[in-house]
Formats: sequence, C-alpha cells, structure tokens
Amino acid sequence: MGEPVATPSEIVRLDHVVKRFGGITAVNDVSFAVATGEIHAVVGENGAGKSTIMKMLAGVHLPDAGTLLLRGDPVVISDPLDARRRGISIVFQELNLFPHLSVAGNVFANRELSGAGRLLDERRMVAETRHILDEMGVELDPRTKVGKLAVGEKQLVEIARALQQESDIVIMDEPNSALNAAESERLFDLLRRLRDRGITIIYVSHRLEEVFAIADRITVIRDGRYQWTRPIAETTIPDVIAAMIGRRLEETFPDRQPVDPAARVVLEVRGLTCPPTVGPIDFAVRSGEIVGFAGLEGSGIDETLHVLFGLGKPTGGDVVYRGQEGGRPTSPFDAIRQGFALIPANRREEGLMTGWSIRRNASLCVLDDLLDRVGLIDRTLERNLADGYVRQLSVTTDSIDKRVVNLSGGNQQKVVVAKWLATEPTVLILNDPTRGVDIGAKSEIYALCDRLARGGMALLFTSSEIEETLGVCDRVLVFYKGRIIRSIARGEASKADVMHWVAGGVIPEVVEVEVAQELDPRLPTA
Repeated sequence: MGEPVATPSEIVRLDHVVKRFGGITAVNDVSFAVATGEIHAVVGENGAGKSTIMKMLAGVHLPDAGTLLLRGDPVVISDPLDARRRGISIVFQELNLFPHLSVAGNVFANRELSGAGRLLDERRMVAETRHILDEMGVELDPRTKVGKLAVGEKQLVEIARALQQESDIVIMDEPNSALNAAESERLFDLLRRLRDRGITIIYVSHRLEEVFAIADRITVIRDGRYQWTRPIAETTIPDVIAAMIGRRLEETFPDRQPVDPAARVVLEVRGLTCPPTVGPIDFAVRSGEIVGFAGLEGSGIDETLHVLFGLGKPTGGDVVYRGQEGGRPTSPFDAIRQGFALIPANRREEGLMTGWSIRRNASLCVLDDLLDRVGLIDRTLERNLADGYVRQLSVTTDSIDKRVVNLSGGNQQKVVVAKWLATEPTVLILNDPTRGVDIGAKSEIYALCDRLARGGMALLFTSSEIEETLGVCDRVLVFYKGRIIRSIARGEASKADVMHWVAGGVIPEVVEVEVAQELDPRLPTA
C-alpha cells in the first residue's frame, strides 16, 4: 500500500489506526476522514473506542499503528500542547476549568498575557476574552468567577478557550450530558455559527436525537472497529443504533408479561401530599410490577420519590408498606431497613464515591453484614459480594479494586445498581437510571429491570425519555401539577400521547421537537 493521500476537502484522516492498552485493543484498524468546516459526529457504545480516537487526535495517546493525517500531511501528535499548536482543541465531558479564576483567567490559563515589567496584563486578557465572547454571541462578563457560572455557561468558557487558541478543529466529547434543553440549543446555535466560519467540529455524543439535529455526517464505531460514515440525511436513528449494537432499537425493550392481578400489593400510597403543591396522590404497586412515572420538572415526581425514600417529609397522607400503615420511611436509613432502595438521577454526586474502588462502593450500604467476630470488615466476604455483582451485572473491569472514576458511564451506573441490590430491597426506585449511558448499557438496564421484577421485586421507574418509560414499564402514571391525572397500561398510549398529557393538554397530538424541548428539559427530543 502506498502513502495515504487526503483529498483537499479533508482536514483529518485516520488511516488503519490501532491503539492497545496492555492486552486490550481499544481501536482496531480504524480508517475514516473528517471534512473541513463540517460538524462530524462520532458515536458508539461506551468502550467502543471513540474517546480513545479523540484522545489520539488531541495528543493524549499515540497510536500503536496506522497514520494520522492533518490537512493532508502525515503527523505525529506528541502531546496536548503539540495538538494545540496544530490547531486542535478538545472540550472534555468533565470540564477542565479553574473555579476560583475568572472567565478571562480560564480562557488564558497557561498562556497568560504580560505587560511592562512582566506583570500580568489582566485588562488586555479581559478585553480579548470579551472580543471572543462577542464573536460567539455569548453574554458573559469576563471578570466573573467561573465557579459562579451554570454548567452551560462553563461549557461556553471551554469553547472560548479553544477559539482563543485559534483552533480550527474543535473536538466536543459529550459536550451537553449535563445541559438542559435551553442550554443545549444555545450550544447547538454556537456550533452551527462556528461551522459556518469554517471551523471543523468533531462531536461525540450518546444522544442520537441531538446528533441528528446538529451533525452533517456521522461515523459509527463498534467494539473498536469502524462500521460506516454517512451523511445525516442518508441514515436514520434505528440504522445508527443497529450499527452501534448489532440490533434494532425495538429489540432492546423486554417482552413483559402482564402482572398477576392477585399478586401481593407491596406498596400503597394514600392521599399523599408534599410541599409545596404536590398531591393528594394515590397509587399501589404489586410484587413483580414495574410502575413508571411520567411528568415535567416540578410535576411532583421527585418529591414523591424523595418521600418514599425518607428524603422528604409529607404534609399529609399515608404510605402502606407490606400491609402496615404508617410505613413511610422517616430517613434513608429507615428506608433501607424497611426494604427500599433508590438509584439516584445523578450517579456521580449522589450515587457513588468515585475515588473509591468498585469493591468499596458495592459494599458501602451493607457493611454491618460484612463484619467479623471482632467488628472488622471481613474482606473475603466483601470481595465475594463485589465479585458476584460484577459478574451478575456484567461490569466491564479487570479488577474489583479499580477506581470507579476510571469506568465508563454505563459501568458506573451498574456499580450504583450493585450497591443497592446488595441491600436486597423489596421496592427499587429508579430515578432516570440510564442518564448519560449508551444504547447498549441502556438495553442491559432494561433487561435487569425485567429480571428483578420477574423475581418478585416491585420497581418504580422514571426517565427523561418517555419512550423508555413506555417500553420498560407495565403501567405509567402521568403527573401534572402535583397530581396523577392518568394511569396507562402497557401498550395503551404513544409517546406523543404522553407528551400531550404531561403538558396538561397544551401540546397538540403531533408534537414538534422544538415546542416539546421548550416546555422542559425532562422532555426528550423526538
């Protein structure tokens, strides 16, 4: 084979690139090109290799084989500073900012401007930062401390820093996993403007709806191997999912059988009211049933779940647990003792000790059960427990002593699930359990919910994706302004129907994506 040659329209090309970590091949013989001035999406499951590809382009890793071509020439990108000198910047999912510095201080971090006597020229840095922000169409005061900014504003500071470096290739790695709908749309508008100025955007995301809203072309990576590259107009979301995981979307939801009407009622909520304006709420959950909650932010779902897990105090009503009135948990410790478990919406801040190992996280809630005769933790029992859940939940890791922060989002979520399954709950509350995980990991979580319910556990399930709630649950309760306004059996309603009801009938039956997103970030894109 001769030297790979890039066409004039290509700014980046990977040619038979390979990257190994020990005995694992993360990227296996991948070849594709990115055109100048396009938004090019790269998608795949967690562990597919897409982030490794981005890190090779950003100089974090060197390829073990193959060639990287930049503007038609083979290059070796030796480190991140070399990448920046070559016009490549990367904005990671975990923002890399200094909260105690100003916006201008972050934009010029490690490249500070100095004036006479080599003193820091803050006035000039503020002026240049303001010029960049004006070009971006962003209204931010360059003197504001970054720690005071919202997540979406911090993301814009990262982009401003990339533009200040005069990068003409900007890599966005999961740029809006923590953004709401309004912040995401502002980000999309900015990326379109940058593209129109000739800047190339390489966009990595799990959210396929947003990929189809923003990208010009899309490349799919599966198990470290290149699948295909297509213009967005020539493919569909089901096609992309099939290429990512090897099967169609409709095959990812479990085939649930109707719950026996004679099954024992495990949990009954009677006339529950919560501050400020939630309730009265009434519902019951049977053993082996998955009950879904659908509603906008502020509809009462979070408040209800918090009361059930002892995180909130109701102003009225009662919770009947296993036939015992007055069974409402008074604290999370009481909830665990009674048999409740909660998978929180924010796994990193509320569900995990990310600096700890898988082993320590999995055993965290059941340490009392792992003590030996002298009151010390029996490490053999602890390891056996963690090993068992790693196998049961198919956590991808080479050791249970691996720090959770080094796992993919899907595997982190599995560790959260392991931690709570270790408590052997009767009622499992899942608050947006697939947020920030890829399609493959989502499918595994759906299957796990089905398996747990078949084993007799009662599940309460809510998600920011209505299609997911409809596909997983036996019954869906629709919340609106603090009340349950409908109960929908599996298969009785479409996504558009539910979106219509959660908005109180404001949205027409055929929902436009833009209208739905403006209503609330809990609503998914179509």
